[in-house]
Amino acid sequence: MARLRLAPPENVIFTTHLDVRVTDVNYGKHLGHMELIGLLHHARAEFLAAHGMTEIDIEGRTLLVVDLAVSYRSEAFFGQTLMIDIGMVFEGSRGLEFTYGVRDQATGELVAVAQTGVVFADPEARAVVQVPQTLRALIEEGVK
Repeated sequence: MARLRLAPPENVIFTTHLDVRVTDVNYGKHLGHMELIGLLHHARAEFLAAHGMTEIDIEGRTLLVVDLAVSYRSEAFFGQTLMIDIGMVFEGSRGLEFTYGVRDQATGELVAVAQTGVVFADPEARAVVQVPQTLRALIEEGVK
């Protein structure tokens, strides 16, 4: 398999700080894969909450993650505080991509970069719809 060529977000619209908990550490004594994905999910939920939204209600639409890519750059350990930067990029009229840069807050060392592709669904019609205007506006404004 070809190596992923992911980069941290170019236009950061939100930053949060999360601690690596003891339950986030795997048998290799560093941050586990599933736990990193959970931290990314938490950061995305914080971003949405900061703007009055949830993954199940963005203008009455539901956010659906359709793909995920992660590239690890260094280890993270119990007790470290991670700084997670989030960016968003349009992927056509019906989807967008959240991009993430995960760094050790103390040193600035890059721990991981990731992307999640998302679409939005009308829960009543059970159909994919256009990106909600609220998110379009946040991207265009470059809101933090």
